[in-house]
Amino acid sequence: MADGTEVFGDVLVGADGVWSSVRKVMHGLGDGANGFAASGAAGGAIDEAEARKLARDTVKIAESASRRFSGFTCYAALANIEASNIEEVSYQILLGSDKYFVSTDGGGNRQQWFALIREDVGGVDAEPTDEDPNPKLTRLRKEFSNLAEGDQNGDVWDDFALELINATPECDIKRRDLYDGAPLLDTLDLKRWWSPWSEGAVAICGDAAHPMMPNLGQGGCQSTEDGYRLVEELATVTHTDKVAGALGSYSRKRVLRTSIIQGFAQLGSDLLVDFDLMMTIPLLGPFFLTMTQLSMPWILRYLYTPDF
Repeated sequence: MADGTEVFGDVLVGADGVWSSVRKVMHGLGDGANGFAASGAAGGAIDEAEARKLARDTVKIAESASRRFSGFTCYAALANIEASNIEEVSYQILLGSDKYFVSTDGGGNRQQWFALIREDVGGVDAEPTDEDPNPKLTRLRKEFSNLAEGDQNGDVWDDFALELINATPECDIKRRDLYDGAPLLDTLDLKRWWSPWSEGAVAICGDAAHPMMPNLGQGGCQSTEDGYRLVEELATVTHTDKVAGALGSYSRKRVLRTSIIQGFAQLGSDLLVDFDLMMTIPLLGPFFLTMTQLSMPWILRYLYTPDF
């Protein structure tokens, strides 16, 4: 431990997030591959000065950690408001050019919302001034404008986006660049392919193993499935010399499903903002739309049927 304390155990499971220290050691990554970095759509309890520093530090950590910038920055908040259409719609997505806005019922007359904007990595908002004490709100009001002239792309947004944005104090809005990373296909090491998330009596799970974009709501779901499978495999262990085999089995059983869902999550983000462009391509656009409609029942069944 950091204070010099030594701890002993039969199994170590690293559920320590996208910048996992356990993963760094297990996969022999560089010294800068872990640390306290910004991640996750929902943000965290850090102040704005920390957030600006983390936006820069995270770029360096991601490179060392073999994590991929998704192409999106995300503003997120939990707004204390009963949405005007809550009786009809509990989850919705508003689409525009290079951005989209997602909201879901947070319970207790609250709405969780996410504004995902495609832009370069490492961006930060201006610091508050007397002229503009709320720079994040100022930007979001322009990005999701419902005025006749629309946003910078000419898109006029549904009033609902600003309904939630305007109900949120500046201090409650968190911004993060979003990162994911291949859980399996980022290496030619055959040993890693056989047991991608474990080595000996050590394993990783959750975002440490398979960070993914948030738009399918599957990050926490897949982490839960990981936990269940870990317990199932470890329950078969009758001696410590069997631990490595159980963790290897867990890893192999989970990696294919999480890889597929992670791919869906990233593809979904890209297609949401490029859908109009895709539909302008002769033959390919209509073909893609038809195939999406035909495959959607299977995709949804696969996503939302737990497989432990």
